[in-house]
Amino acid sequence: MVDTKTAPAPAAPPRTGDTPPVRLLGSGPRRWRWLVLALVLMTVGALSGVLALERMDDRRGVLVADTDLSAGHVVTAEDLRVARIAVADGVSFVGDERMEEAVGQTLTVPVAEGGILPESALGTEAAFPERDRAVVGVALRPGRFPSSLVPGTAVSVVVTPEEGATAGVEAYRALVRSVQASAADDGSVTIELVAASTDAAAIASAAAAERISVVQVNPRGDA
Repeated sequence: MVDTKTAPAPAAPPRTGDTPPVRLLGSGPRRWRWLVLALVLMTVGALSGVLALERMDDRRGVLVADTDLSAGHVVTAEDLRVARIAVADGVSFVGDERMEEAVGQTLTVPVAEGGILPESALGTEAAFPERDRAVVGVALRPGRFPSSLVPGTAVSVVVTPEEGATAGVEAYRALVRSVQASAADDGSVTIELVAASTDAAAIASAAAAERISVVQVNPRGDA
């Protein structure tokens, strides 16, 4: 007996028209626009860094006033500080490498706090001493002054009373303007002191009687 069953018909292949097209992520014109934008941003960032480095290279150390300084003032190290800035062409300034040279010199013009110390400010052509100050010269023997004294040092001038006097020891604030070794070569020195004009007479009188000693003090402290 012959089997009359028929074989099943083969399955129809899937129609490609029913499957949505696959698109690669980031392909097409939009992807290229983002790449170009990224390259532009990277270039701008690199140029900004170069310009910043160039500006930093233009900065240099200059001396500026740490407080208001008047004409005729004798400069001390505490009067000045170093600032690193870009100085424009034509601006007069004193470089930080000249700090030691500036200390002890007389200001020919006033300099406000934070102001750049101009080259023309250092010299001798000024109304010096200042109106309420006086310059007193004193000769001191060894043991009456510290060997560290240099122009610009803040000192206290200690005056001992005359023998038999009832007054106690007096002390006057002053600033060293110059220090010169004695020609006798015995360790003595002659010192020019800038002191308050109201103290000048007492200091000069005591110096003539060899009744003074000079001690170095903190420039911002009391006598």
